[in-house]
Amino acid sequence: MDHTSPARHQASGDNLVSAAFEKSWRFVETDPLLVHNAQELLRDRLRANLELSLKNGEQDIFHLANSAIWKLRTELGRPWDL
Repeated sequence: MDHTSPARHQASGDNLVSAAFEKSWRFVETDPLLVHNAQELLRDRLRANLELSLKNGEQDIFHLANSAIWKLRTELGRPWDL
């Protein structure tokens, strides 16, 4: 049984998302497939993808980051470069 409080669980989830964001952003901001997008859009979509993966149960920081990058490239990448 999980005895952690909802607030504590949220905090650990926020920490995972923040850490995964920092890891993945370094790649996203210079990715030639994504460079044509506005940085604010990339940041928003990256965070949303990370949060969705976490909500779906992913806990590994590298899987979170890699999955979010792949989703961004699929969603916003230049289709002719894929």
